[in-house]
Amino acid sequence: MPWPVYLAMKHLFPTGRGATRSAPVKALGMTLAISTVLFVLLVAFLWWHGVLWRMRAINYDTTASLVAHVALVWVYLTVGVGFIVLLFRCTPFFNAMSILGITLGVTVLLTVQSVMNGFANEYDSMFIKTQGNLIVRADSLIKNPQEVAQAIRQVPGVKIVEPVVFGVVMLQHDNAPAFPQIRSFDIEAPPALRNPMVRKLDSGNFDDLDDHTILLGYGLANQLGVHLGDHVLVYTPLMLDLLEKKELLTPKDLQVVGVFKSNFAPYDNNTVGVTPRLMRELYNFDDEATAIEVRLDNDDLGHTLDVKTAIQKALAPINARLAPNDSGHLSVETWQERNEDQLTILYVEKSVMFYIMVVIVIVAAFCILCSLATSVVRKTREIGVLGAMGAGPSGVATIFCLQGLLIGVVGTFVGMGLAIFLLYYRQEIVTSVVDQRLMIEFYNFYAFPVQFQPWDFVKITGFTFFISTLAGILPAIWAARLKPADCLRYE
Repeated sequence: MPWPVYLAMKHLFPTGRGATRSAPVKALGMTLAISTVLFVLLVAFLWWHGVLWRMRAINYDTTASLVAHVALVWVYLTVGVGFIVLLFRCTPFFNAMSILGITLGVTVLLTVQSVMNGFANEYDSMFIKTQGNLIVRADSLIKNPQEVAQAIRQVPGVKIVEPVVFGVVMLQHDNAPAFPQIRSFDIEAPPALRNPMVRKLDSGNFDDLDDHTILLGYGLANQLGVHLGDHVLVYTPLMLDLLEKKELLTPKDLQVVGVFKSNFAPYDNNTVGVTPRLMRELYNFDDEATAIEVRLDNDDLGHTLDVKTAIQKALAPINARLAPNDSGHLSVETWQERNEDQLTILYVEKSVMFYIMVVIVIVAAFCILCSLATSVVRKTREIGVLGAMGAGPSGVATIFCLQGLLIGVVGTFVGMGLAIFLLYYRQEIVTSVVDQRLMIEFYNFYAFPVQFQPWDFVKITGFTFFISTLAGILPAIWAARLKPADCLRYE
């Protein structure tokens, strides 16, 4: 092993530091005492605020499983406290604080990035699930939806083509009103080619859907207190038009035969489904459609753009038959283009959060700089001895640069482990802090999403190693410029 590496490790973790016969026993006793006190305080806090019962109702099937997981928290606390105790007994105080600073910085960075990646991934998958990969629209209604659908089906890569009629209605159950979006679901499609939203219902059977029945979103059903077999009244804007003409159209009395759940709160809270024939009856349409949803055999964005181009070419003859100012001209949008505003906001939030969290690592780097500068002052005599023995300025500087790098390496890997632990128990942690209904209302998901991306680990690790090594450069330059004769004279 090269001598600068050996000395850097020896200075960072001095051998024999606190090494007595009773040291392991004292360290173990201190670890158990601190972790137990923290555990008791944590459980008391959760009990006092009723968090334990909320966690039991949401995340665990039995009280025994909750108790087992709470007991496991004590084990994790013991491991964490044991690491901190061991760290402070194996390395000087300032070095230990620097390592903990890097650990917390890496933990926060990875946690925030993984959660933001999870939100982005969930939004992407939910947009595709609820809206399709592509959607074909016109400025007005699509007059010949079956002809358009048949042309789209001929394009390679297309899996499901579904003409859809959208609208807004008033729904009433036991004098409780709601104003959801109503849409049609193709009841004639084979099971494999059905809309993913109704391929597997949360309750009920899609095959029971007919012109006298309706499907409700999970959140909307809970909001209205509707169960399978209940009846709801549906009012449409067509009734207002008829009232102006002194005509009366009674609301549709429909039976609820199914509840679908997408795990995307905005859709589940604001969507109901009926048959295409009933939808056209409610809005007095003929054979028109509002849009045509297209689902592909591959959700890759590059593949989606290629299929979009192919569909535009397939629809060109249909558009060519229309007059230039005709509102029936067909256009094709990807799910990303349709939700561009929301995705842009999410991307900006992710970028801003990353740069804010980077500040924590930079602050930790200043801790490393101060720690190594203190070490230079304390090790002045040793630096002089190394110089007298023939060590060059570059070798002395390498020692302190390597110390900064080693602090970054230890802190980074411990921070990764802590981040993975926090993300694994994210649902329990979030549930203990906020009510799940708030997460559904503001973040639109029933569970806290997360996604690990290897590039984030590489990026954060590389940045931390670089900033830690950079923090050791100033103390290294200072140490390299010390003259052996001066060091030994004043010491």
